[in-house]
Amino acid sequence: MEHEEIKALLEKYWAAETTLEEEKRIAAYFQRGEVDPVLEPYRAFFDYIEEETTVVAPEGFEERMLERLGAGKGNVVRQLRVGYAAAAAILVCIISLFLVVKTSGGDEIIDTYDDPEKALAAVQRALMVASKHMNEGEKMTEKNMNRLNNNFNAYEQLK
Repeated sequence: MEHEEIKALLEKYWAAETTLEEEKRIAAYFQRGEVDPVLEPYRAFFDYIEEETTVVAPEGFEERMLERLGAGKGNVVRQLRVGYAAAAAILVCIISLFLVVKTSGGDEIIDTYDDPEKALAAVQRALMVASKHMNEGEKMTEKNMNRLNNNFNAYEQLK
């Protein structure tokens, strides 16, 4: 019966809805020797959590950290100012872009060709040019890959 209650508490735990007392009950359950085999995979997680609660900072650690943070106080303020300035610049760019797009175009689309046959011919010419350039790029890539492959084979032979 207890493992059913622990299962329910684990569901609440994973949903971040448990109280501190419920979390202590879960930890106590996993610290005992007997754990239901269904819940055994969770034991390592709760053992780790228990280990981490016993970690103690070295002597004077907090003072040294506070001292370092206090010394860099001006840097933090400077970084915040730079961050705010960057955010403001981005905001201005977005607003400018919105205004340019809003005022530059209308909802009306103007065709450049009255005859659909001429439009089709123009599109076909544009696609042929694009295809030619893509084929050139493919040939160049193949040539460079062959050269790279030859260099790699030569390197392998030197080993």
